[in-house]
Amino acid sequence: MQVQLYTDANAFTILRAEWDELLARSVVDTLFLRPAWAEAWWQVFGPEGGLRLLTVRADDGRLLGLAPLFLASVEADGAQPAPALSFERPVPRPNTAPHATLFLVGGTEVSDYLDFIVDREQAGPVYRALCEAIGAIEGWEWLDLHCLPEESLTPALLGDLARAAGWSVTLVREDVCPTIALPSTWDEYLHLLSKKDRHELRRKMRRAEEAGQVQHFVVNDAATLDECLDRFMALHEASTPDKSDFMRDPRMRDFFRRVGHLAFDQGWLDLSFLAFDGALAAAMFCFRYRDAVMVYNSGFDPQAWSSFSPGVVLLGRCIRQAIAEGRRKFDFMQGNERYKYDLGGQDRAVRRLFVRR
Repeated sequence: MQVQLYTDANAFTILRAEWDELLARSVVDTLFLRPAWAEAWWQVFGPEGGLRLLTVRADDGRLLGLAPLFLASVEADGAQPAPALSFERPVPRPNTAPHATLFLVGGTEVSDYLDFIVDREQAGPVYRALCEAIGAIEGWEWLDLHCLPEESLTPALLGDLARAAGWSVTLVREDVCPTIALPSTWDEYLHLLSKKDRHELRRKMRRAEEAGQVQHFVVNDAATLDECLDRFMALHEASTPDKSDFMRDPRMRDFFRRVGHLAFDQGWLDLSFLAFDGALAAAMFCFRYRDAVMVYNSGFDPQAWSSFSPGVVLLGRCIRQAIAEGRRKFDFMQGNERYKYDLGGQDRAVRRLFVRR
């Protein structure tokens, strides 16, 4: 096998076609691993000179594996088994020191699923080649792989190889992504819920429809996309103090605009709003990808129509639309908020593999 290290961001363009094709042959196929997403993230957050992207090819040149890594110095408490790290939103903590760390392109805060991209039929030898190549990268102390989906092979295969290399390995459950396996009809979906939750959803959707003129619209016009993205970000920022802090960062606003345009151009974007009597009350920033609808983020106006639960009503409408489209999965993505379970979400684990050299 042939291994190559890329340190220039032109790699996202050079490898794009092969990268997309490999993703279709990998165990984990998600839009967060598409090269266009990785490039958008890198343009906003990528550290200058930090890219350490590895490729593995068969002897005939066919791409079999790709590890989109970058190297950055982060402040952390090295005494912790798996130190709390956020690359995009670092939090000052006591007893910290700088540590040179390899992360996955996509970061720790804005990509819900990340992984190495490996041909499922060649996983064993490709992971061996990647582990050796990672060991040959100079200057890193920690390897911190966040947002690994439940089905990822990386924790088992790379974890075992890292231990065999004499490195210290910690595997933790980082978060959960509640997900609904969608049935064929809305009525079947409702009967997946408990009697209480089914009654509450029906009641809230009915009350909203009786409250005034309800409008549910999905953005489908490129000419209005920027305006709608601004409206979404305003609702997101108004929702909670934490969301306000998140969206006030100009890099986050830039990133949301970039991925909004990217997803729209690729046909992945599902940006929807709920309005009462013409006043916006809630918004959902979702993706349609393969057979799933994925809830990336949301916003609502806590001062307008809050007694009518506009966020839940909009989610109910989004779920109903996903069923009508024949989608098989409704993914709430990271976070264990109560409403996700009330609407039928079942946990899927997201793991983090932390390696010390």
